[in-house]
Amino acid sequence: MINFRDNKGVAILISLLIVAVILSVVLALSAIFIPKIQIASETKNSVPGAYAAESALEWCLYVNRAAPVPPPVMNNGSTYTVTDCAVSPVRAVGTYRNVSRMFEITF
Repeated sequence: MINFRDNKGVAILISLLIVAVILSVVLALSAIFIPKIQIASETKNSVPGAYAAESALEWCLYVNRAAPVPPPVMNNGSTYTVTDCAVSPVRAVGTYRNVSRMFEITF
């Protein structure tokens, strides 16, 4: 016959073990998914940066082939930098929320 009076505190130990296992599973899953969420947000922020770089390159091509016009103005908070438009290759870097995208053209 089993004497249950000698098994005091076993339930608390089993619950602590179950909580520890659940906590380790949650921490492992968060270590996997948090970097993926950060990559997804960088992808979302890279599109305006790419558009800014493309707009700058289109402006350079237009200035070289047609008439001088003022540089494009970005209304969404993105910025761009362009190398000298008259010298090939031309590089444009568009930046939006610390995510940069670069395009280069030769002519």
